[in-house]
Amino acid sequence: MSGDDLDQLLKSDDKILKTLILHKLNERNGLGSVVSGFKALDNKKYAEFISILLEINPEISISLLDRDLLAFDVLDSLSILNSAASSKAGLKLFNEQVLAYLHSQSSNEDTYIILLATLTLIKHDKQLNKKEPLHNHTNTLINLSSSTASLTDSQMKVFLEALSYLSSTPIIADKLSQHPATINVALSAIQSPSTKISTQLYSQENSSIPSDTSIEFALSTTLANICKYAPPLSEEAQTVKKLHKSTKQLDMEDEEYMGTDRVRVRNTRMLEIGVGGVLSVLSKSKSLLTRRNTASVYLGLITNDSNRAVLLKEGVIKALLQIISQQPTPLASEDLAANQALAKMTITTPPSSLYTPPITTSAISFIRPFFEMLVHDSALQLQQFEALMALTNVASIGPDVAERVSAAFDGAILSATHSHLLSNHEMLQRASVELMCNLVGMSETAFEQYTTSSRARVNCGILLALSDAELVQTRLGASGALAQLCGMSPVVCAHILADPAKFMRVLIALLGDEIGLVHRALCILDATLDACREVLREDNGARQAIQESGLVDTLKTLILRLANEAGGRDVLPILKDALIKLKECGVSIQVSS
Repeated sequence: MSGDDLDQLLKSDDKILKTLILHKLNERNGLGSVVSGFKALDNKKYAEFISILLEINPEISISLLDRDLLAFDVLDSLSILNSAASSKAGLKLFNEQVLAYLHSQSSNEDTYIILLATLTLIKHDKQLNKKEPLHNHTNTLINLSSSTASLTDSQMKVFLEALSYLSSTPIIADKLSQHPATINVALSAIQSPSTKISTQLYSQENSSIPSDTSIEFALSTTLANICKYAPPLSEEAQTVKKLHKSTKQLDMEDEEYMGTDRVRVRNTRMLEIGVGGVLSVLSKSKSLLTRRNTASVYLGLITNDSNRAVLLKEGVIKALLQIISQQPTPLASEDLAANQALAKMTITTPPSSLYTPPITTSAISFIRPFFEMLVHDSALQLQQFEALMALTNVASIGPDVAERVSAAFDGAILSATHSHLLSNHEMLQRASVELMCNLVGMSETAFEQYTTSSRARVNCGILLALSDAELVQTRLGASGALAQLCGMSPVVCAHILADPAKFMRVLIALLGDEIGLVHRALCILDATLDACREVLREDNGARQAIQESGLVDTLKTLILRLANEAGGRDVLPILKDALIKLKECGVSIQVSS
């Protein structure tokens, strides 16, 4: 830049342009070119320049300071100090005299000066990890919001920034949730027809969405800090946390106030205050960071399933789909909060309340968000579990949707589901097998994985093994899938009978289980005896394995149980049919001695 250009820059009233150019000069190590002209500025321009520069390069800014910080106009002094408090390096400017000055200004009669002084003190104390003074700063904002009829745009911006810093401390977040007047002032920055707040709380000309996205971001950050749960920890992270706890490096107060019960109560309060309407507006923000924060708030609120009915009425599904539709490519881990929140809603919400007509078309639009969460490199096991469960519910809409789930993304959902069938994580196994159970009976693509695929026999063997899994839900899903497949294809029956000893072992275990599993086992047995009758008549080895397994004794003992158990009588005809077919296959149905 020429000397004249620099001179014009320094004297310019365009703060945004000045900030952008100083950023560029800093990137190119060219800030030295403005130093000489900077020193000749009047106090007003000097203060503005140094305030901007402190945000960009605090070290150079501090080295340039050659005027008394407290000799400027009050707002100019506060502006410089506020910028300085944004970095560790800037703390060099905060001596006892400066701190006393800030405390005195936080009791000023001017609302904006109170807010700016308080914000600066908050940032200073946060930089030094001083928690105790934060309570006093919080009280300042609570008292101010209780006594102030309205805030101007500039006041609101500082007020929200102060709240965003304060709320990052869990005990303060909890305290703020107990003061509806303060939250209502914050929410009034965004006008929404469904917010339970007076439209007079925030005097802005445009009563829909503020043009300054920093207001949206600060508000959404505050709400996210109040509503979010502590993130699930990996096994390694849990080990590190235990180590920190044993060495007293863990903040136990933060631990307490980020506990599940504390967060749940906070979220209930926030919902009662009326945060839902504002969230639906924030979901349309042009700011990616604001939308991510909004999704985080929704996820926190939705985690408590008792909140879901209220959120449904306040448009949570539309808002989440709005956020998801604007996600970047590729997704970052922070983007998954929206997908996870939608998955939680899908798992527990009846289709008639979840999807807009036509339901099939609407349900199909849910497939991509769950797939992206299922296969994302950064997805937590809980997120993968919920993606699978949500896809299970989507697939249950009908054959057309189930086929779309199976065939989507060149079969990538099916591939991921097969992988999770072999997971060491019990809940992932359960969710994947439940999805497969829903798909095989309604989707040709899924059905072919167990009949005509080159891995059909292996896939059938996996379902048979999972029918004897630890979790009852996994056993129900796997045996349910097999019962459907065996009833539809003799090929599947032949695959699971290929190892008759294993087949009998799993079958007998199911026959001794709860009534639902007994029903599935009998359906599998009946269909297999039907499909493989000729094979069993000719295969002495298979017939002998059945005879020696104790199956006949198990079935005959089961007759008495079913006759006396609720729902058992409905299953008895299948059992009797199976005994007849065993005899027709050459298996003796005499009870062994």
